[in-house]
Amino acid sequence: MTVLVTGARGSIARNVIAQLILAGVTVRAASRNPAAVELPGGALPAHVDFTAPETLAPALEGVEKVFLYAAHEGIEHFVAAAEASGVKHVVLLSSASTADPRADENPIGRMHLAVERPLEASDLPWTFVRPAMFATNTLWWADSVKQEGVVRVPYPDAPVNPIHERDIADVAVTALLGSGHEGRKYLVDGPGHLTQRRQVELIGAAIGRDIAVEELPREVAERFLPASLLDMLATGEAITWGPTAEAVTGRPARTFEQWAADHAGDFR
Repeated sequence: MTVLVTGARGSIARNVIAQLILAGVTVRAASRNPAAVELPGGALPAHVDFTAPETLAPALEGVEKVFLYAAHEGIEHFVAAAEASGVKHVVLLSSASTADPRADENPIGRMHLAVERPLEASDLPWTFVRPAMFATNTLWWADSVKQEGVVRVPYPDAPVNPIHERDIADVAVTALLGSGHEGRKYLVDGPGHLTQRRQVELIGAAIGRDIAVEELPREVAERFLPASLLDMLATGEAITWGPTAEAVTGRPARTFEQWAADHAGDFR
């Protein structure tokens, strides 16, 4: 079996690629500039640009399944090419925001629905993986941790429930390699809420260094964070989107403490 993995530079795609290769699957790792992407051993580079339809047929030739990042520009070209190539299953990395009844009012929700809806309307079998908050979002803190030993965040005591990227990849690979996942929309949440302040403490423990926390005023945070995220943090509510990856994979979800240990090198 050959699987095309788009967005090969992304952390989730790289985990998907690595797992598929371990399973003995032939992987084509797709990006707009394959020469600029360092791929895991065994992955084959492929040039794919949804806005350049001529790149799609060669990349999809002989491909049975696709792991798809939610790139809405040119999605109609991908759908047409995948149908013509006889693709048997598309697993889409979507977002939990699409499950919100007001998803069309949310920029993130709209962006992902713009990919989900054409797939639903197509003849392609599909599975939607809808994770909530990525643990990798905290990599935004890495520079200030390394340079100043401080993290500046709005609402540091607001509860969040981050997901390890390997858990998201596990759900996608389970859907790609298993059966009975077609037509399913899998919400994926983290294994338990903790505050942003506690996240910083766990990163500090992983690197053996105390890290200060400074509260960032909302008017400053609004310059680089979406209002929908700030509104969620401001409520102070522990929002649960759905089950963890275990509901699909059968394996316990990884904690943020595990994520911090896995990524300690990014903060040193």
